[in-house]
Amino acid sequence: MAANDVEIDEVNDVGQVQVLDCQVCCQPIELGVYQQGEDLNIIAEQENG
Repeated sequence: MAANDVEIDEVNDVGQVQVLDCQVCCQPIELGVYQQGEDLNIIAEQENG
């Protein structure tokens, strides 16, 4: 499986959901960044999925 390269801004991206183009299939994906304690959780889903 190929990976997407994404940079996360630990100050400004936490609590945000962004729509990005998948670098593999060129379809939109929703990328959510959430903080739990000192950990960052990143959730990626197909926008139309």
